[in-house]
Amino acid sequence: MIWHYIEKGHGRPLILLHGIGMNSEAWGPVFERLAIQRRVIAFDIPGFGRTPSLAPHVEPNAAAMVDSLGESLRKMGLDEPVDMVGNSLGGRIALDAAAAGLARSVVGISPAGLWREKGPFHLEHLFGAMRKGYSLLPKVADKLLETGLGRTLLLSGAVSAQAWKMPAHEAQRAARLFAQSRQFEPVFEAFRPPFSRGDDIRVPCTVAFGDLDMVFPLGTRDKTRAPAHTHWVRLPACGHVPMWDNPDLVTHVILNGTR
Repeated sequence: MIWHYIEKGHGRPLILLHGIGMNSEAWGPVFERLAIQRRVIAFDIPGFGRTPSLAPHVEPNAAAMVDSLGESLRKMGLDEPVDMVGNSLGGRIALDAAAAGLARSVVGISPAGLWREKGPFHLEHLFGAMRKGYSLLPKVADKLLETGLGRTLLLSGAVSAQAWKMPAHEAQRAARLFAQSRQFEPVFEAFRPPFSRGDDIRVPCTVAFGDLDMVFPLGTRDKTRAPAHTHWVRLPACGHVPMWDNPDLVTHVILNGTR
């Protein structure tokens, strides 16, 4: 199986991996910017977007995701290590891919897994409330998301700190995808264990967190989980999915981290 992807540009391949409950469209604000310099390939992670789930007997954990990603890359003719960028869940997969030797460099934007035990205790409640709220009142949620204030109230906690910048139709689609993701719970559970392969990563590694990230706030991040040579970047006034908050800054961080 080759994961579904969107592609644009020329040059050295740059792989983009989205967060849980989202799809490749999450990279929309930076996609065109990156494609000016690179061949950009944004995947839908299995179970989200247009990529089918992994086989029923396969737990959708980091090892299985990396194996499947490696298969997709090989089938696309990408046999050499490639530059990888991931946000949240995608950041965790990118880190594990780097530890497995699939990456030439890695940039993790608010990556999951840099915690001590099983992740921030509030995540299950936060994500559950968001998914249930939209599922119960989709028309009300869509109406609220038509306004900048509504987008700010509904999305600032777990998505963009400056959610009013998101076009209404993109916010509505993102909320719908998040609520309707059938593989959300299995993937969420499979990725509870912390990342533990920092010592296996030898390639350049950049990790960036937004100052206003309410999903993985400052106290939930254990820097010792990442490689010792990691370059840490602060994203001022940005949230957990910062592509809408400051696309120019995110583009700069990605290109600088994968040079």
